[in-house]
Amino acid sequence: MSVKRFDAETEQRDGKENWLSLKLKQAQEHVVAGFGGAADGKAGKSTKKPQLNFQKWFNQAIYSHKTGRLREAEAIYKKMITAGTSDPAVFCNLGILCKNSGRINEALEHYEQALEFEPEDPQIYSNIGNLYRDTGNLDQALQFTLKSLDLDHEQSTVQMNLGSIYRDLGETDEALTATIKAIECDEGNIEALQNLKSLASDIKVNIFNRDSAKQAYGKLLKCNDFSHRKIGQLFIQVHLEDIQSAAGSNPIISDQNQAFHRLASDWRFRTALTLLIPTHKETEEFLTRLRKEFLAHIKNHSSTPPELKPLLEALATQCFLNEYVYWQSDEERQWIDDLIEDTRKSKKAFNQSLPMIGCYRPIHGITTKEAINSYPINSDESKAFVNTQFNEVETEQGIKARLGHSKTITNEVSLDVQQMYEENPYPRYKHADHTHPLFAKPTAEFISLETTIENPSFCNELSTPNSSPKILIAGCGTGNQIINASRYKNAQITAIDISTNSLAYAARKVQETNMRNVRLQQLDILDANQLQDIYDVIECSGVLHHMQNPAEGLAALNSKLKPGGYFKIGLYSKLARQKVSAARKLIKNLGIQSTPEGIRDFRKQVFDDDQHELKDLSELASDFYSLSECRDLCFHVQEHQFTTETLEKLLEAEHLAFCGFMLPKSIKAAYQHCFPEDSNGTSLSNWGEFESNNPSTFQSMYQFWAYKPL
Repeated sequence: MSVKRFDAETEQRDGKENWLSLKLKQAQEHVVAGFGGAADGKAGKSTKKPQLNFQKWFNQAIYSHKTGRLREAEAIYKKMITAGTSDPAVFCNLGILCKNSGRINEALEHYEQALEFEPEDPQIYSNIGNLYRDTGNLDQALQFTLKSLDLDHEQSTVQMNLGSIYRDLGETDEALTATIKAIECDEGNIEALQNLKSLASDIKVNIFNRDSAKQAYGKLLKCNDFSHRKIGQLFIQVHLEDIQSAAGSNPIISDQNQAFHRLASDWRFRTALTLLIPTHKETEEFLTRLRKEFLAHIKNHSSTPPELKPLLEALATQCFLNEYVYWQSDEERQWIDDLIEDTRKSKKAFNQSLPMIGCYRPIHGITTKEAINSYPINSDESKAFVNTQFNEVETEQGIKARLGHSKTITNEVSLDVQQMYEENPYPRYKHADHTHPLFAKPTAEFISLETTIENPSFCNELSTPNSSPKILIAGCGTGNQIINASRYKNAQITAIDISTNSLAYAARKVQETNMRNVRLQQLDILDANQLQDIYDVIECSGVLHHMQNPAEGLAALNSKLKPGGYFKIGLYSKLARQKVSAARKLIKNLGIQSTPEGIRDFRKQVFDDDQHELKDLSELASDFYSLSECRDLCFHVQEHQFTTETLEKLLEAEHLAFCGFMLPKSIKAAYQHCFPEDSNGTSLSNWGEFESNNPSTFQSMYQFWAYKPL
C-alpha cells in the first residue's frame, strides 16, 4: 500500500514488500502460516491434499508476483480463494495487485475479506485506510488508520499515514502530533521528516500542541536540506515571551535578567540566529540593543563573559546574514573602528574581539586566512561564525575567478540591475529546500500539482520516469531556485544570471548540496540566443519585471522553449504592491539613497514612528528585514507591475496558454465559489475581478505555469 507525502500525492512506500518478502521467506523455509488443517478451522482426511496444493500454489503466486508476472499471480491467488483458503496474506496480496492496477474497489473487497480471517492485524487496517485515502474518503481512512494504531501504536509508517490524513483534513495540530510520533517511533523514517518539513509553515503553537511544536522546531533546526525561513514565525512563537521579558530589563545583560540567560543558554535560539532572519520588529529591536550592550561591555572590560560568547558569535552570524541591516549610531561605528585597531596589537585581543567586530562589519575584509586559523573553534556557534563570515566568502571568491563570461552586457537597465546585484547578491540564505534523488519525481508530476487545469498535456521528456528533461532557470540569483529544482527527476539544469557575485554564491550552494546536474553561466536574458540548448521547462520567477522591457525578455526565453514545454513565471501584481509603490514614491521624493546607510536610516524612520504611512509595510513584508531584500523591495532600480489584463496580453503575444495560478487551496476554493463555471481556474478576467475584491491575493507575486502548444 502506498504512503503519501504531503507535498506530492505520490507513492513513497508500499506494503506489498512487507507481505511478499515475509511470505517468500516463509515459503523458502517451508513455514507458511494459516493454511489447511486446524488453521483453516477444518479437520478430516480430506484436508491433507488441499493443504499441499495451497502450499505449492502460494509459493508459485509469490514467485510470479515478485518477478512481475502479475496476471499469473492474480490467477493463482483467485484459484486459492475459490478452493477455500483462509490465509489473509492471499487476500492482501490480491488486494495489492488490484490496487496497483487501479482497481481500488476490488482491492478494498479483498482486504476486507482478509480482515474476516485476521481481525486483529494492524497492517490490514492500515492498508485499507491508505486505500480510502487514495479515493478521497478521508473519514473512512481516518477510522481504519486509528484502528490500526489501536492494535499497535508504535508503527512509525502508520503514524506517518495518520499525519497525512489529518493534514488532508486540515487538522494541522493532529497532523503535527502524529508526524512527530512517527519520527519518535523511527528516527530513520525519512518520509515522516519530509512531511514535517511540509508542515513547518503552518505550525501555530498553542496549549494543545506546544510539546509537539517545540519538538518539531528542534528537529527542523537540525535539517540542512530545508529552508529555515519557513520556521521564522515558529521561532517568534517559541522565543517571543522570553525576548519581551528580557527586553524589559535595562540593561539586558545582567545577572538578574533570567529571561535573557534562558535565551543565551538555549541552543535553539542560538542556532536559529545562524540559520534564519527573524522578520519581527520587536526581535530586531531586542537584538540591536543587545549588540550595542555587548559592544559597550567589551569596550569597558576588554572581553565577553565566556558563557555568553556562543550567543555573541551567533549574533555576529545573524548580522552577516541580514547584511548589517540593524541601525547603528555614530558612537558604535567609532567604537568598532577603535576595536579593529586594538585587534592588531595581539592575537589575544583579536580572538576576544573578532565576533564583536563581526556584528558590525564582515570579518573577511579585515583579517587573513592565517589569522582566522588561530581563532578558537570550540562550539557550533564559533564554527558557524567563521564558516559564514570567512570560509564561505573565500570559496565564493575562488569560484568567481573561475566563472566563464559571456557576451558583454550593453542594455543600460540590465547594467544597472547587474550593479545592484553585484553589490547585494539576493537573497542570502543558509539552506534551501533540497530533494534527495530518491524522492525526486518526473517533472510532469509537479506541474500537474501546481497548475489548475485538468489533465495537462505532457511530452515524453517531462512525463517518462527515465527521461532527462532540460530545464533552464533564468535569473537564478543566489541559487535558491536551483536547489529547489532538485525535485525534478534526472533533470539537466542550466542556470543563468546577470551577476557574477550572485552566481558565485549559487555555485557554492550547488557544491554544498552535491548537485552534479547543474551548469551555471553569466548571461543577460536578452542574450538567451547564445544558449545552445532548447529546453523542456523554463523557470523565470521575479526577474522579468526588473527588465527594461519584460515582453522582450519573455520573447527571448520563449525562443528557447520547446513546443510542448512549460514556463514557470513570477511577476509583480500592481494591486498587491500598492504599499510598496507608496514606499518607492516616498523614497524618491525624500531623495533617500540605496546605500546601506540610507536603507538603515529609512527602516529606522519606519520603525520609530508608529504613525508612519509605511508602518504596514514593515509588518506585512518579510523582505523588509535584510539589506538586500529591503533594497530589492523598496529601492530597486527598475520595476514593472502587472494586472491580470496586462498579463493576458503578455502571454497572448507569445502564444502561451495560461495554466492557472499557484495559490493556497483556500484561495482557490474561494475563487471557485465565486466563479464555479471556470472549473480550470484559467479565466484571467475573472481573476482580475477576484483580485479587485481581494487585493492581497497575490501579495508575493503572480506565480503560474504557462504552456507552449505544439
